[in-house]
Amino acid sequence: MFLGEYNHTLDDKGRLTLPAKFRDQMAHGVVVTRGLDGCLFVFTYEDWKSFTSILSQQLPFTQKSARDFSRLFFSGAVDIIPDRQGRILIPSYLREYANLDSEV
Repeated sequence: MFLGEYNHTLDDKGRLTLPAKFRDQMAHGVVVTRGLDGCLFVFTYEDWKSFTSILSQQLPFTQKSARDFSRLFFSGAVDIIPDRQGRILIPSYLREYANLDSEV
């Protein structure tokens, strides 16, 4: 789990430099997806597996709102491996969803 609030910028290519204290945890890759209220969720692979397992068991797929959330959450998910400088490329559709410009 990542805690805290950080101010960073996106470069012209849409890359975000990860906070230094989290880079070791994210070195092998992360999953970024649409979150709630126009935010993005960032998970390590281990956290992604745990969260999606719980989500799959808890969401009542007979309810339209649960299916809508699952569709939003899973369809936007992308695996990203940081580059050597600790940056991840946020895809344009996720930048648009979260209204990310240069300040994040």
